[in-house]
Amino acid sequence: MAFMDSNTLLSSMFIGAAIFVGFVLVWFLRIFYKKRMTSNHSGQILVSSQSTSWEEKRKHPRVSVSWSAVIETSGGSEQAQLKDISLGGAFVVCQKPLSLSEKFCMTISTEAPQAIRLNAEVVWSNVNVPADRIINRGMGVRFIDNSDEDRNRLNAAIKSHLDKALR
Repeated sequence: MAFMDSNTLLSSMFIGAAIFVGFVLVWFLRIFYKKRMTSNHSGQILVSSQSTSWEEKRKHPRVSVSWSAVIETSGGSEQAQLKDISLGGAFVVCQKPLSLSEKFCMTISTEAPQAIRLNAEVVWSNVNVPADRIINRGMGVRFIDNSDEDRNRLNAAIKSHLDKALR
């Protein structure tokens, strides 16, 4: 009878080991295929998820531009260039992006005869991203506390830019 207990014990140990090896194999295969699928499509997934994320947060569509601007802070002024803009904000290319949440005034030179002066706040910056990982050093800004007249002038400048681009 002791011999049968040994066989039962060995059988149980074998079954337990087989189940354990099966779980490890399934886990390994799952990780392997997950990494393979992610590496094959990571650029597409990353781009689409980021654009969806930003689109959900943005209330106004962005327009590609190449307008010069001057950023004015208490520390002085700096030349900059806008790469895209909307009624809600812009991407500002500059050598020394400001700190997050920093508020400043920006004078934008558009195709219009008169420059547009707007108040803005930094909402993101790529100042800490290594230079080899970015195309343009800069910051994303949100327009804040501007008069209706200034917003209307910005709206007119964006519409004028779009009209010229469509011709």
